[in-house]
Amino acid sequence: MFDLVSSNPMIQTMDRSMSLASQRMSLIASNMANIDTPGYRTKDFNFQAALKSEISKLGGNQMPISLTHPMHFQITTDHSLPPSSETTRPNYERNDGNDVSLDQQTAALARTQVAYQLSASFAQQELRKIYQIVRDGKA
Repeated sequence: MFDLVSSNPMIQTMDRSMSLASQRMSLIASNMANIDTPGYRTKDFNFQAALKSEISKLGGNQMPISLTHPMHFQITTDHSLPPSSETTRPNYERNDGNDVSLDQQTAALARTQVAYQLSASFAQQELRKIYQIVRDGKA
């Protein structure tokens, strides 16, 4: 039987995105919990690079998009991301060897939460489309 949900590339992509965002939020929470631990070093991963890697594992090197209007931008095959100007480590280290910056971790958490919410919103929209198809009996 054809599974409308698990075979949907948009839902698969958003699932991977939400999983990575959840992992990063856990890592950031761990960093924040260890803000007073002597010698603790900030842990993080490049969310964009990890998401790009996960998407490429889904059977293609780019998201499923198509040119539907002549005024749309052309689809390119260059999938490189611009180099990140953000540093993952604070510019300082306390006397006890801890380098966790509460401000930096809070900002990273906010960015990651927005990515998670955006992915969840896209997945919900796609699920609504599938529900509409099933309800109307067009599948």
